[in-house]
Amino acid sequence: MLKIERHGSTVLWTIARPESRNSVNRATLRLLSDAIDEAGRDETLRAAILTGEGDAFCSGGDLRELRGVTTREGADQLGQLGEDLCARMAGLPIPVIAAIPGVAFGGGAELALGCDLRIAEQRALFSFRQVRMAVTTAWGGAARLQAAVGSSGAARLLFTGQEIGAEEAGRIGLVDAVCDNGTSVAMAFAWARDIAQGARPAVAGMKALLHTARMNPAAFRDEERSRLVATWTSPEHTDAVEAYFERRPPKFSVP
Repeated sequence: MLKIERHGSTVLWTIARPESRNSVNRATLRLLSDAIDEAGRDETLRAAILTGEGDAFCSGGDLRELRGVTTREGADQLGQLGEDLCARMAGLPIPVIAAIPGVAFGGGAELALGCDLRIAEQRALFSFRQVRMAVTTAWGGAARLQAAVGSSGAARLLFTGQEIGAEEAGRIGLVDAVCDNGTSVAMAFAWARDIAQGARPAVAGMKALLHTARMNPAAFRDEERSRLVATWTSPEHTDAVEAYFERRPPKFSVP
């Protein structure tokens, strides 16, 4: 089950399967994928927040369903479903913030990495425990983890499946902030309000640049220059400059 709530220019997605610590089955992944597509069509949105109900973010795949996936074709379809979902989040023109109230294990940790920003509560635990289930990452998690924490840090977490707490996750760069228990969603909304102070096309361009820098460094310089020219000549930039001299907020800002 997935809960979808709109709060001003921010949409909140909540994985609501507390009976299984918010594990995800194929139906939940499809619901989230549909929600991402809907957000991509809504030009009034400025940010999205992904969280889990209760004291868990996502404990990974629902093994009660996944134990029935025993063929190469079934495994490929499952991997494609999660990979497409994370790619859709990366392709959104708005930032996606993960508010992590508790465990993020296996596929749940990959799902958190698929977001642009991550806020973890003190009680949060992370584990890439795929090797302990005799499998590898499936949704681009290995590449994203290496980009976040470096090669050796990623190797330790991927090879061992060790659990780490929020403080260590913050130290190594896996999460961007650590907050008190029960406050991750509130902090995510505060960040979303800050994001909304920027021009939507510029934020979208920054997100695309970061994606290119990680996935295709050779193309980064040309894309960065192209996006600078496009945003510099935009009405939003012109208004921001005039607003500076007129000592007023730019017209694209959100109160």
